[in-house]
Amino acid sequence: MHSLSFDGDKNLVVRYEKTGNYEIDYEIDAFLIEAGFVKQSEDDVTIYVYSATDAIIAIKTINWTREKFTNVFGQDDVLDVDEKIQNILVNFQNKNEAFEKAREDAIDLKKKTEYNPEISPNFKRELLPYQKEGVEHLLTVGNGANFSVPGSGKTTIAYAAISKWLDDKVVEKIFVIGPTASFVPWEEEFESCFGRRPRSIRLRGDIVSELPNIGNSYELFLMHYATAMNRISEITDFLANYDTVLIIDESHWIKNPQLRRYASTAISIAPNAKRRIVLTGTPMPNDARDLWTQLTFLWPLNYPLGNQMQYNDYVQKRGIGRYKDKITPWFNRITKVDLDLPKPIFKNYRIDLGPIQREIYDVIAAKTLQEIQDANIREQSKLQKFRIAKMVRLLQTASNPSMLEEHSHDLNVDPEEYGLSEQKIKVSGIKDLKIYDKILNYSKYHEIPSKLVEAEKIAQELMEQGEKVIIWSAFKLNMWVCKNKLFKGYNPILINGDISKDPDDDINRDQEIYKFKNDPNSKLLIATAASLGESVSLHKNLLGDKVCSNAIYLDRNFNGAQFMQSMDRIHRIGMDKKTIVNYHLIVAKKTIDEKIHERLWEKNVDMHAALNSHDLEPLDYEGNVIEPTGPEFEQDYNALVDHLRGKDDLELRDYNDG
Repeated sequence: MHSLSFDGDKNLVVRYEKTGNYEIDYEIDAFLIEAGFVKQSEDDVTIYVYSATDAIIAIKTINWTREKFTNVFGQDDVLDVDEKIQNILVNFQNKNEAFEKAREDAIDLKKKTEYNPEISPNFKRELLPYQKEGVEHLLTVGNGANFSVPGSGKTTIAYAAISKWLDDKVVEKIFVIGPTASFVPWEEEFESCFGRRPRSIRLRGDIVSELPNIGNSYELFLMHYATAMNRISEITDFLANYDTVLIIDESHWIKNPQLRRYASTAISIAPNAKRRIVLTGTPMPNDARDLWTQLTFLWPLNYPLGNQMQYNDYVQKRGIGRYKDKITPWFNRITKVDLDLPKPIFKNYRIDLGPIQREIYDVIAAKTLQEIQDANIREQSKLQKFRIAKMVRLLQTASNPSMLEEHSHDLNVDPEEYGLSEQKIKVSGIKDLKIYDKILNYSKYHEIPSKLVEAEKIAQELMEQGEKVIIWSAFKLNMWVCKNKLFKGYNPILINGDISKDPDDDINRDQEIYKFKNDPNSKLLIATAASLGESVSLHKNLLGDKVCSNAIYLDRNFNGAQFMQSMDRIHRIGMDKKTIVNYHLIVAKKTIDEKIHERLWEKNVDMHAALNSHDLEPLDYEGNVIEPTGPEFEQDYNALVDHLRGKDDLELRDYNDG
């Protein structure tokens, strides 16, 4: 009797008794080797071993092997399949039926116009009308994605569905894998949704090794991606011991179509979870290839989008196309328009540079234009670095000439400050300029950059009216000037990439955010857009009290995603309908600021079009750095050149007209 079983390492093993019929024995041998089995011994009983690293392929291999033996020998029971494999096949058949039913039910659900999901009485928060569809979608499909725009309440939607699963004993634990910034929101939203603090634990360091043993002590488990990818066995054991809903938050992190470590980690642990959810406002930062890992995580034994290579090849050339009907059932999406938020007000402050800064700027601008006209660079990589160098010099000069490099031609591009990818560039020397002394001693000339003076004036007026204020700055030097000189008496909070995210440190990001949101004496927050991106809300606190509705933009770079994300920190659901959000935009006249203002508006229009589409559009809305190789950077650079050639607009665009 021939047999198919698992060995101690969970490999598939075929034990084949030779029949003496050369043609049959050869055909079976050739099939097994072609199917991926490795011949380990050959005697009267030949042993073949297959390393089953992928569950779905292993199941297909099992079925192919059974069919082959049946066809060759002409009978069904010629291959003895052990009980474990039989159970796996039955389980897979059940999951396949559940997958098909969920898909059909989701299609029917999307035809509805009214939604009234059945959730637990333990869920205390009132769902908004547009959130109900998302909850009903998760309850219908069991394993689903919410691709709603940032600030739409994806965490609340997930908790509402989970409340029902907890009541029905479908799950008993909540396990979230996401960025560190998401941990506080998951804990705070739990309290808002259920009216009590969660028994939660942040899993990192040595405590992770105890994960399988501490499950009874907690209900909410929070883990960073980097931790997860090094602790697959511990997570797998935990999921085997507890019925768990596994959530990938900000799931664009696992989008990588090449199945690198974050992606492969998510898919490898997914089959062990009872329910699975992915959440992101940016499901396709690049293109439709970004969806494969996210949807495969939801249904890891069913492969909703089929073979990855075939899918990637098709969508790279043609877009979603024929895959649309396979993608649509598995996600729900709330658009920006659906939120029905009060329209914000944009206030432009067009200011003159101080006389010394104006002189410095005009000289640097003239030198930059001459260098551009004289440049003869053919190598693409050198050309890109050259363009970055020109852009950086103008951004520094328009903001604060003290940032100009006095002693070195090399500059490390900080993604947080410039919104560009991190790299080292060579910037043009300034020691040969007649105004070098004024640059070197700029801060000693007792001239504070005009934009800083204007920001101080606006912020003080607002704080005197009892308002809390955010000052967004791209540049760390300006942030320190604000904190230590202009607003020293207000004891402002400063958050940038240098502030620790480790909750055990004396000063850390979560602690500073909490202070700004809850301490009535903390009136001013100074931050970079890059440091307060995903998962951060600054419009209200845990008690539901209004926190902040005024943001001052001291200086901006060309990064449209960071700009839009910063606006979303105070313009989100949950804000009082009577609250008016004000964005105060400071723009220096006759500088690169004016072109940045125009380009950010163009990007804002394009992004809002994508955010208001119920279909999925390629959109990088997570504040990622700009790689200086694409059309967006090319347009930004062309805007800089137009400015240098005197092609500035006479009037500053009023964002309120859009």
